Amino acid sequence: MSLKLGLVGCGGMGMRHAHGYIEFRKHFDSFDLAAVCDRHEAAADGVASAVEAETGHRPEIFTDYETMLASGIDAVDIVTDTRMHHIFALQAFEAGVHVLTEKPMAVTMRACRLMRDAAEAKGLVLSIGEQYRRDPMNRLAKALLDAGAIGDPGFAMKVSLGGGSALMHDTGWRALKSRAGSVIIEQGVHEADLLIYFLGDIESLSARTGLFAPTRVREGMHGQIAQFYSHRVEDAFADQQTVEIDQEDTAISVLNFASGAIGQLTITNASIGYGTGINTIHGSAGTMQMPPTRTGIPPKIHLESSREPLSEQEMLDLVPDWSIDDVTAAFFGGVNRMASYDVGFEAIDRILVAIEMAELATAIESKDRNVEVDAEVGMKALAVSYGILESGHAGQQVSLSDIMDGTVAEYQAEIDREAGI
Repeated sequence: MSLKLGLVGCGGMGMRHAHGYIEFRKHFDSFDLAAVCDRHEAAADGVASAVEAETGHRPEIFTDYETMLASGIDAVDIVTDTRMHHIFALQAFEAGVHVLTEKPMAVTMRACRLMRDAAEAKGLVLSIGEQYRRDPMNRLAKALLDAGAIGDPGFAMKVSLGGGSALMHDTGWRALKSRAGSVIIEQGVHEADLLIYFLGDIESLSARTGLFAPTRVREGMHGQIAQFYSHRVEDAFADQQTVEIDQEDTAISVLNFASGAIGQLTITNASIGYGTGINTIHGSAGTMQMPPTRTGIPPKIHLESSREPLSEQEMLDLVPDWSIDDVTAAFFGGVNRMASYDVGFEAIDRILVAIEMAELATAIESKDRNVEVDAEVGMKALAVSYGILESGHAGQQVSLSDIMDGTVAEYQAEIDREAGI
């Protein structure tokens, strides 16, 4: 019998998770999307209709979360703004329901600890939706690094300059500190998780942060993900053409890894008129250009002895025992080894969500309840983002362990007070 899944939050990311479920059902039947929930019935109807059109089954629509929890579901997929993650997760655990929640894990580190402790006390699964590491090209990059393809990693450079005057995803809550609405958190957790995945734990960091483009213009959604947001009901600044951001939009940080490696993580969405990026790891024998996630483009390895980067086959030859797991391979026609793929953004976007759902179902049905991105892993990524903000606020280096356990939390204190945590 299939487990019953409930989706809470039917905005743009909720629609993307609905398409992830549609992709999941092409290969696995361990979940039925039994219910969708949003306080805006029109948004929930849009998601339910999309699922019905592709699967022939229409999830039940709820506008009250507690009522949905009481409807007999086994797990909930939380895809709301970050402020609500811990609230909905705690209610789910109290009801005996397993949880998959989108990244970032919660609105503050204190909220994360509440979620972690509640899941452990109830013996329930808590999985954090961190998709980037699941991309087959990032899996290949990890295998190559572990195999010593570039020698011993010494330093990493991650620079992301973008943005301008537009409001991120044209979504009002992303302007608000009280909802963790910052590119340093929203995008930063992705980058932090990958850096930890590739190079191991970060022990400390120092950062300078600032707010350089406080006034943002609502320009609507553009690009590849716009189609997923047309049904969304905006509930923050809906009638305003310009929005004032109240959380930092720029960070320049230096990371100290437990391995002895160092890294630079620079991220902004306040670069006016020009954007660029660097994403590299440098080792004792060469440099790896990291793969741009969700593109199918492979990593590139540059060795001092060669003018050209290694070919795809040469990279695969360096990791003869590497393969992607069988669940992931199912979404790529059963292919377990690849050095690139060509499925398009929409397809890989839903595939990565589907992989998370498949893992959740397996964890629920097993005794150990293990998932790859559990509370501890999710917290480490968010601790880097909040470590950057805490360091920028205090003007000094911070320890990641102090961020994790709440010893350093002055920047987050205002958010905790407002959220009543």
